[in-house]
Amino acid sequence: MFMLSREKCFEIVAVADREDVIRVGKAVEESNDVTVVTLENVLLPIKAIDGAKGVEFCLGDVLATECKVLVNGREGYMLVLGDDKEKAYYGAILDGYFESSDEKQWLIDELRRMEEKWKRKVAEEMAKVYETKVEFEIID
Repeated sequence: MFMLSREKCFEIVAVADREDVIRVGKAVEESNDVTVVTLENVLLPIKAIDGAKGVEFCLGDVLATECKVLVNGREGYMLVLGDDKEKAYYGAILDGYFESSDEKQWLIDELRRMEEKWKRKVAEEMAKVYETKVEFEIID
């Protein structure tokens, strides 16, 4: 049996394949009381610090989708990059269920599968990057 924190659950759902999040979220939705509190697109500022002067500045804004739900009376929350209301909604359901249920080992198992799938995908992408080679020539 694996233990999983709410923060780790949130991280996994945020990067997981959207179809997996939706599939598992629908399974939870079918057997639980779900109420939408908010579901909206938001702009989030991307901040950085100027290395020379140490001054914080805004690089720009990123579009994200934020959702808050109640699952069996417990709040669930999800924030995903881009305009993806479905993933945000079902992700919030998973978060709320994670908080509201004592019988969540099956969800933890699903989240671990999602995490492993994501890790494999990142490893495959990085392997492609590592295959590339850049050669520089010095021009006098």
